[in-house]
Order: sequence, then structure tokens, then C-alpha cells
Amino acid sequence: MSCAAARLSSLLVPHGATIAVAESSAGGLIAAKLLSVAGASKFFRGGVVCYSAHSKEALLALATKAPTATEAHALAMAAAARRRLGSDWGLGETGVAGPGKNSRGAAPGCCAIAVAGPDGFERTVMLWPDDSLGANDAYGQPPLLSREERMSVFCAAAG
Repeated sequence: MSCAAARLSSLLVPHGATIAVAESSAGGLIAAKLLSVAGASKFFRGGVVCYSAHSKEALLALATKAPTATEAHALAMAAAARRRLGSDWGLGETGVAGPGKNSRGAAPGCCAIAVAGPDGFERTVMLWPDDSLGANDAYGQPPLLSREERMSVFCAAAG
């Protein structure tokens, strides 16, 4: 069980609040961490793994041309998960697991995570391939971790 998932449970359950997840490059690992908490049915409304533009359009009603691995896209995914699954909170994750760059040239290891909640609450965070880098450095950098390791990093960052 993840300590972050257990903490999230302890914050949501007393208020009768729920969360839904839309993830892409984490491949379902975020939902799995949330489901590892005993009593997850009290707070976890559900999740979708939307890895392709087609699945994002079909399951979340998101535009297929939106740039991925951006904070704006993660926020759109979070809001869509919240809306589509009728939860109080939504978490969206989009990134580049690799082994190569995405269609915009973003290096493996880039990941955006967002939370959307009641009363217009929105928060986003962007991860870069190496935490000493910023947005201007993220293009063209060789992968530092394996694809599976990057997926785990994305999942851990969401917690």
C-alpha cells in the first residue's frame, strides 16, 4: 500500500468525498495504488487509462488534437475524469514514458499531473526528465531511466 494513497483516503473518507483518475503514461499504476488501500470503494470512484488520442476522445470527450504531456492537458483530463465519473475530485496524468520522444519532441520523463476539485480548485505540476532541468531543457535529452521506471516515477509523483 502507498502511504500517499492511505493519506488521501484519510482526507477524503471523513468528508464522504470521492476521486476519479484519468492517466496515460502511468498506465494504470495510479489507480492501482489507490485501490491498494483497504476500503477504497469509499473514496475511489474509478479510473481510465487513456493512452491514445482515440481513447481520450471516446472515454473523456477530449479533443484529439490537444498537445499531450502539458499541464493544460493534465488539467483537462482531471476535469473530464471528475465530470464523467461524477466524483468530487479528479486527477489527470499525461507524460512521455518513452523510449523515444513524443510527437512534439518532448523527452521521455516529461510528465504533467493535475487535480481538479470543487469550487474551481485546480493545481498542476510538471516533471522533467531530470529535476535539475526546466521546460527549456527538456527537449533532446537522452533518457535517464527505463520506461517502466519512468512510469513508476509518474505514479509516485501523483501521490
